[in-house]
Amino acid sequence: MDYNKFEDRISRWIENDMDVKERKEFEKFLSDHPEYQSKVEEVRNTISVMNQAPILKVSSDFDANLNQRLKTLGLNENIKKSIFGFSNQNFAYLTLTLGAIFVLTSFLIQSNSTYMFADKELDSKEILIPSDSLEIKDEMDEMKDVDLLNNIDGSFVNDEQ
Repeated sequence: MDYNKFEDRISRWIENDMDVKERKEFEKFLSDHPEYQSKVEEVRNTISVMNQAPILKVSSDFDANLNQRLKTLGLNENIKKSIFGFSNQNFAYLTLTLGAIFVLTSFLIQSNSTYMFADKELDSKEILIPSDSLEIKDEMDEMKDVDLLNNIDGSFVNDEQ
């Protein structure tokens, strides 16, 4: 038997409300663990005080009067004012949290799509060989020269004309 079972059975043992097997198991646990005897005495004292307490009698319409009084105080109305079972404050926190998650997710999806396009562009380029770099540099210089020849009005001037 563990301590939780022991605690649950103390009052039944004191009131002699156990069968023989349970009683022996309980008493063996108590003899093996004498440090728990104080807990038994504490429960025994509590039961004794409760048994000596005067019996409180209420009128037959006590429950109806209590419910009416609660209605006049408005306590029941506060309980009913909730959204999907959440209090207004907790619902606001939930909404803000879901909004933040949505914004972050949208941002991450947008960021990932940008990176995917950049990766596709990198994959489509040819791998350059060091000997090709001079030829490509010449082509780049030619493109710069053509850009310089563009007129302000947007017409295109070419060397071949």
